[in-house]
Amino acid sequence: MNVSLAKAGAACAIVTVVGFIVGIALMASSGVQVLIPETGQDGLDWIADVDDAGNAFVAGAAIVVFAGFFGLVAFLGFYDALKHAGPVLVVAPVAGAAGMALVTISHATPIAIAVELAPAYLDASGAEQASLAATADTLAQFCLLLNYFGDILIWGVTTPLFALAVLRTGAAPRWIGWVGLVAAFFAGWLGLLSPVSSLVEGISTIGFFAFFLFTASLGVALLRRSTNANSARAATSPA
Repeated sequence: MNVSLAKAGAACAIVTVVGFIVGIALMASSGVQVLIPETGQDGLDWIADVDDAGNAFVAGAAIVVFAGFFGLVAFLGFYDALKHAGPVLVVAPVAGAAGMALVTISHATPIAIAVELAPAYLDASGAEQASLAATADTLAQFCLLLNYFGDILIWGVTTPLFALAVLRTGAAPRWIGWVGLVAAFFAGWLGLLSPVSSLVEGISTIGFFAFFLFTASLGVALLRRSTNANSARAATSPA
């Protein structure tokens, strides 16, 4: 209970990044390359892959979902550490919480598809299978849309606000702020056009990796700052 919100958020930021890496690696090792399925034939191929992957995919996806919960605390911690940048910064954790809620739903729904719909589709035939395929397409499109709007809020609003706050306050090394702006540009602002251009979608991947580098680096920087501050207080306190 004595841990500051900034320090707790910094630790959660690191846990978020590690959780995403571990979850994605576990899903990939099970033979499933993406968490959210596409529509059409790609979605049907995804159903076959997750059915073969079994519990390994579910475990990896669940880790990603829980990592998103830690991300919520990370946004609050970042705000607490950077709030001196100005009152407008309060928009950052609000937009981040809304975006993370949408993204988390888009990440949790595929688990239900893998557990319930995938085996039912593979066991069905004829009209029943066609109906389940249409349901799978609907759920996939639902997840893709939620993920799109959630990512825009996180990468296009929350990330640049925190990045600018870093540059303004000097609470962390300035290069971290610039990495955040790179993430915002490629994943957030340029990412708005990803549904209409496969080229833009590919380029926006740069922002995806930059975001996780920004999040982890800011978390480490804030933890180190908190540790150094505690050491300084201990050194100056009377014996």
